[in-house]
Amino acid sequence: MKALYFIMFLTIMVSGCSTEKMAVRLALPLVEGQYAALQEEADPELAKNALPANLKMMEGFLKGDENNSAILLRLSEGFCSYSFSFIEDTEPDRASALYQRGKNYALRALVAETGVENIGKLKLDQLNSALEKMGKENVPSLFWLGQCWGGWLLLSLDNPRAFVDVSKVESVMQRVLVLDASYHYAGPHMFLGAFYGGRSKMFGGDPEKSRTHFEQSLALTGHRFLLSRVMYAKTYAVQVQDKKLFMEQLNTVIKSSGNILPEQRLANEVAKLKAKRLMEMVDELF
Repeated sequence: MKALYFIMFLTIMVSGCSTEKMAVRLALPLVEGQYAALQEEADPELAKNALPANLKMMEGFLKGDENNSAILLRLSEGFCSYSFSFIEDTEPDRASALYQRGKNYALRALVAETGVENIGKLKLDQLNSALEKMGKENVPSLFWLGQCWGGWLLLSLDNPRAFVDVSKVESVMQRVLVLDASYHYAGPHMFLGAFYGGRSKMFGGDPEKSRTHFEQSLALTGHRFLLSRVMYAKTYAVQVQDKKLFMEQLNTVIKSSGNILPEQRLANEVAKLKAKRLMEMVDELF
């Protein structure tokens, strides 16, 4: 036993790891377990009430290990998902701030992983050069950077700064698409479908690209990740004024079992809530 303690002591000393950092890293499996349990939750209201405390707990962990990319990544994903799932439909200004918060954590994760500073402030050609040097190990951080950044952008189309960022967000997610198109339930395809479908052609939208990405997203997930259908209806179908497609996608979501993808039960239950809300707005949208 004494030998074991001595080895642990040497490990800490050699790695330069403080006791606080070691404690945080030992707690990470618990964080991952909590994350998985939230994703499997069938009651969206329970998850909505639990998420803020979960996020603040992880921010507390981060104070003990400021460059821990695993915690930074979970915080980025957490703030982005919380904003998208529960805030943006009713409190867009607050959602915008939460997306920015998630974006900042994703940027910090990329700095920890790659050493590249100020990624969000690079000019487009500089950003593209930096992205080309990133590999599959950087996909999670790049994906949540794009998600948070894009979430903010779609809520800020009246902000001149948003137009400067459009091409940068597109470059980030296109790089993710090249590296791993299936990441997070074909998330790059779903994102780009909404990205091209959520704006008119005058503002850089591209309905044909949008439709193609949504169809690929649905195919790659076996049509089980219901948020893809919701975003297909909300963006592409509304933009091209295809009421039939809009109704078909949302009715399919509402009638589907939330448990068709158990590890993403919460996302599917959120999709059902969003689908019902959109159905109530059909006369305004068409």
